[in-house]
Amino acid sequence: MSPATPIITLGAPLIELSIVDSTNMYAISQVHEQLAVSGSCYRADYQTQGKGQHGRIWDSEGGKNLLCSYVLELKSLNSSKKWGPNDQKGLSAAVAIGAKTFFSAYAGDETLIKLPNDIYWRDRKAGGILIENTLRGTEWTWAVIGIGFNVNQTQFNIKGAQPVSLRQITGKQWDIHLLQTELSKALNSSIQNWLQEGDLETIEKMKPLWK
Repeated sequence: MSPATPIITLGAPLIELSIVDSTNMYAISQVHEQLAVSGSCYRADYQTQGKGQHGRIWDSEGGKNLLCSYVLELKSLNSSKKWGPNDQKGLSAAVAIGAKTFFSAYAGDETLIKLPNDIYWRDRKAGGILIENTLRGTEWTWAVIGIGFNVNQTQFNIKGAQPVSLRQITGKQWDIHLLQTELSKALNSSIQNWLQEGDLETIEKMKPLWK
């Protein structure tokens, strides 16, 4: 590892929330109010306005799923680099790889990435990723990485979708706090690889994992 490559520590500190509109909305407000610490993870038991891609609602029962958002300040990775739109593609790919690696450790090899940023088990959606970025002019300053995984929920009210949870796949009840720790580890590893390998290499690595 190059001495200039920082060690990624997403997940610390961990801020636990019982109920929130959405973890992404809460995290973004913390960034705007200059209260956010890079690497922080905001985890909620329940979201009243859970956000998915393209404005979709994320359906989740209270206390049964893994719902969290990480904040990452780009200058903490390299203060001399001007981060821009091209770098966002690399981070998005790195996060998807980390999320897939995490879930497949429990659900098995039938876990896939479905573009743009969904995690599927066979033909059913197990999780989703929503990355929202903060810009200063054209410079990318913060990334808010929202991730939701169906864990212990067994009934869903989403028309036209086929969700699946880790409990349905494995028949086991899962500890959300343990899974949160393991997700952070997987993301740290995949983002570290992105920083070392670069955007194109990370995107190419993701292609065999697409659905």
